[in-house]
Amino acid sequence: MKDMFPLPTLPGYVDIKEAARILGVAESSIYRYVQSGRLSAFQAGRNIMIEAKSLEQFKPTVTGRPRKRNALWRTSPDANAFLVTYIRVNVKEHKQELLKQILSSFRQNERFLFPGTVVRYISLDETSPLSVTIQFVWKRTDMPTQDAQEQELAAFRAELGEVLDWNSAQYFNGTVLIHT
Repeated sequence: MKDMFPLPTLPGYVDIKEAARILGVAESSIYRYVQSGRLSAFQAGRNIMIEAKSLEQFKPTVTGRPRKRNALWRTSPDANAFLVTYIRVNVKEHKQELLKQILSSFRQNERFLFPGTVVRYISLDETSPLSVTIQFVWKRTDMPTQDAQEQELAAFRAELGEVLDWNSAQYFNGTVLIHT
């Protein structure tokens, strides 16, 4: 029934679902932010509309206790070493926003978690906005087989084939010497 009579778009306002997508949080978090007054909104019938300007100015609170000192350097035993894979690849022209949407979808749908990784980063190069660096840190004892790793990476490349130029990709592998 709701789909039969969609709300008209209101300039300067978005619904709860869109606000959650923009901030990268659950819809329940948006409701809490509205109730606590952290986001400006109004109710239109059964729907809550969030002021777009309020979303732009929103500052998330940092969770957890702030560190009192920086983490110290550590080494891992050889049997439990960390291995790193870096991939540097160019973003296809005019595909930067689509890349961000696809990556957001990966996060929301919990896709491409690469079993055996302890950390995964995908970062936009600040000096050259047309490239990204993908970083996977693997725990040696939890790493999947080379075949399983390649299958997951092939599916990842296929999903991002529309936005990344895999022909330009450079791959680097290494062993972590020290870490925090």
